[in-house]
Amino acid sequence: MTSAGAVVGDLAEEQLLELIQARLAPVARDAAWPAGTVPPGDDAAVLPAPRGTVAVSTDAMGEGTDFLMTWPAGVRTRGHDVGWKAAAQNLSDVNAMGAAPSGLVTALTLPRDTPVTWVTALAGGFTAAIRVLGAGDCRVAGGDLGEGDRVHVAVTALGDPPAAGVVRRVPAPQVRARMLAEGAVLVHASGPQGSGWGTPGPGWAAAGLALLLTDRKRLLERAASLDPADRPGARELAHAVRAQLRPRPPLALGPAAAGSGIAAMMDVSDGVGRDAHRLARATGTPDDPLTPWVDEAWLARAAAPLARVAALSRREPEEFVLAGGEDYGLLGLVAVGATVPAGFERIGRLEPAGRRPAGHRPLPERGWDHFGAVR
Repeated sequence: MTSAGAVVGDLAEEQLLELIQARLAPVARDAAWPAGTVPPGDDAAVLPAPRGTVAVSTDAMGEGTDFLMTWPAGVRTRGHDVGWKAAAQNLSDVNAMGAAPSGLVTALTLPRDTPVTWVTALAGGFTAAIRVLGAGDCRVAGGDLGEGDRVHVAVTALGDPPAAGVVRRVPAPQVRARMLAEGAVLVHASGPQGSGWGTPGPGWAAAGLALLLTDRKRLLERAASLDPADRPGARELAHAVRAQLRPRPPLALGPAAAGSGIAAMMDVSDGVGRDAHRLARATGTPDDPLTPWVDEAWLARAAAPLARVAALSRREPEEFVLAGGEDYGLLGLVAVGATVPAGFERIGRLEPAGRRPAGHRPLPERGWDHFGAVR
């Protein structure tokens, strides 16, 4: 059976499923399935739950809302990009609990005129994200296939909780009481940075989205108007766009942080500012609120590499860092004086009302909101 030139409507459901399953095989039927488990193929799969409990999360991507088939900048979204991001954002949620991803199931809705090669590329991107991001024990356990007017990918992720227990947004009672009195240190992890173009830091995915949503002709005009020293190079532009289309959540750091005493944690999907305020509300109380502050030196370091891309987008680099989302790094809290887990860095503080830490400025509650956009 060949898929060259074919669209979804040219194939029977079984034929399309065979093509999808072939691309998913390394993380589905050919993955490790211990005794007592059931791989995909029956009405339901059976996955191991070595600790007796399972972390569960779900997220979705919809054409026209979360991605465009052709962006105003002229970039076409490939199936591989959608598959990668759909897997990555769900793996990120499990990671934020300190759990190790163990399974993914997906429901895929497709228009009849979708090219079959685009769909198989989506399955390939799904597989690639699992393997490249380091979710080696994660299996694709099945899903559903249906027809609709637009592409829609819904994914549910399962994970094995760590031995020390999952990490929630709310610290344990004793630690929380201490934080209400002393404040807390706000920490962040993106993954390996290195001296080159490693894992994108906060703000890069938002910068990529801003580029993608700008008309190509306008981008060229803006680039021509910039001083050469202020004009981003091709490598910077590609880094930003890749951060948006293929995010890289640091999957090794979630479980490691859970075993290193981090008090609270979540992934950064809606922006450092908005998500820091969520941690502050989860830790504080109406009578004892906590206020987020950002370290000015950290903000300057994080914003500096984004300066040229921000100039092309007519935005401030600090805005990308604090209000941009979809980087899928980890944001957490540690008690004052406690050791910061490996891979994390101090980026700010939560402080009781009336306190202002030196070298910090207020962290505004700005970021992505599905029903209000960036505020």
